[in-house]
Amino acid sequence: MEVASTLPRLRVALVKPPQDSTFNFGVYSLATLAAAIRDNADVSIFDVTSLPTPQATAAVLKDAPDLIGITVMDTTSAPPAASFVEHLRASQAARRFQIVCGGHGASCLPRPLLEAGADAVAIGEGESTLREVVERGIRPGAAGLMCLRDGRLVAGPAQKLISPLDLLPAAARDLMPAPPDRIHLVETSRGCPHSCAFCEASRFYCNRWRGFSPERTVAEVDRLCGDFGAMIIQLADDNFAADRRRALRICQALTRVRLPALIMLSARADDLLAIPDLLPAMARARMLRVAVGVETLDREAACRIGKPIGLEAYQELFRRMRELGIFSLATFIVGLPGETASQRAQCVNLAVEAGPDSAKFIAFRPLPGVPLSAGFAGLEPRPEDVRDAHAFAHAFYRRPRVRSRLESAARRRGIAGMLARGTLERHAITAPN
Repeated sequence: MEVASTLPRLRVALVKPPQDSTFNFGVYSLATLAAAIRDNADVSIFDVTSLPTPQATAAVLKDAPDLIGITVMDTTSAPPAASFVEHLRASQAARRFQIVCGGHGASCLPRPLLEAGADAVAIGEGESTLREVVERGIRPGAAGLMCLRDGRLVAGPAQKLISPLDLLPAAARDLMPAPPDRIHLVETSRGCPHSCAFCEASRFYCNRWRGFSPERTVAEVDRLCGDFGAMIIQLADDNFAADRRRALRICQALTRVRLPALIMLSARADDLLAIPDLLPAMARARMLRVAVGVETLDREAACRIGKPIGLEAYQELFRRMRELGIFSLATFIVGLPGETASQRAQCVNLAVEAGPDSAKFIAFRPLPGVPLSAGFAGLEPRPEDVRDAHAFAHAFYRRPRVRSRLESAARRRGIAGMLARGTLERHAITAPN
């Protein structure tokens, strides 16, 4: 016979803090955390992204929480999150509360958050760690937690990763505010089996990839379309096609349920090309906007970062995607360590040769614990890399071949045509009639 707990139910406020970000992944991640603890805690979710910090503080404390969980999505989110923690601590609220920060940014930069007043930082995957905090309190040295004691970081052992992921309850979407951009998120997997030298995603998940079952994924998409009227869904995976056969099964099953107008996702080129049937199945499943991390098209640099995929593979991929009506976005990193002047000078030319519908150029940002960041004194990208990233994007969209591809796509009906027209407008290129 089970004995009911005599501990009072905690009031837990899960918060996406003020910052310059409208992407709703932070709120979605809070919904997955809420689902993991709502059976033994009273949980609220606050999206105060766009509020001034004093107003955000007042909004959260009005709920009189015992525990405040703050999502810190990346390293750029850490400074505003630390400022929010400081305001919470200075509020002199009548009811004492504890603060736990989590997410990729918190795992990368725990000390500033702890020094600002957080009681603990959850390192890595957060559901099991947060549940243990709710049930047993914050204990320095506990699995998955990092605390600050006498100026010294005290870290517990790594938290055991949840496996299989289907053990997690479905995200508590009823507690989420409606996404302001109308893009609903679905997580079908965590991590990536490839350990690229510039990326911290696989390290956040201890270099392991895990997937939700195809059945779980398809049911979640069907639920979003039926119960929430979702028209656009973003798959929040680092690499949707990491398990190629599983990705194919998901696509095939999706064609038998309600589908949105558009599903967007990210994946690697070699994974997308590994099975000939995968891209056509994705097109039938409304996966019509795919971001592909190219990073660099210089062979030497690509091998150095652990992504030895040649120009010809990208050309084949983007050609096939265009034929299937899938709009492609290629991302490139400017300023990878070891990059030569001649490699940088060829960046735009090679991007045009690869043939994506659109491209994004991002300045290299050194992240703690990532091999390519060794030797960097700070976390900010170099000014010259930021400058060139903007210049390369401008130059890319003004190349005749790029304009011609976009204008041709813009004349078509369907999602790819709509995305092409939007891209032309964003980059101040006259769309065809």
